[in-house]
Amino acid sequence: MNYHHQLQLLADILRNQQDENYGTHVEYEQIERLTSSLLQNDSVPDNIKSTLMGIEQFAYQHDKDGQHGQFNASELQQFVQQIEQF
Repeated sequence: MNYHHQLQLLADILRNQQDENYGTHVEYEQIERLTSSLLQNDSVPDNIKSTLMGIEQFAYQHDKDGQHGQFNASELQQFVQQIEQF
C-alpha cells in the first residue's frame, strides 16, 4: 500500500469518526499506526508531516484519556481537508 492509499484510508477513518461523533479504541490504534508509518516514509512530503503529527497526537490523547466521543468535529474536518489537499 503506497502512501497515497494510506492517506486515503486515514481520511476515511477520520470522516467515519466525524459522521458517528465517536472513535473506537481500534480506530485510534489504526490512526496511530498509519500516521507513524507515514511519518517514517521518506516519500511523504514534509509539508503534510505536521498535519500527520497533529492527527497522531489527537488519536493518542483521545484514546489514552478514554475520550472516544469527546472531540471537536471541525478539528476532524480540518484534518480531512488537509489530507485531501495532497
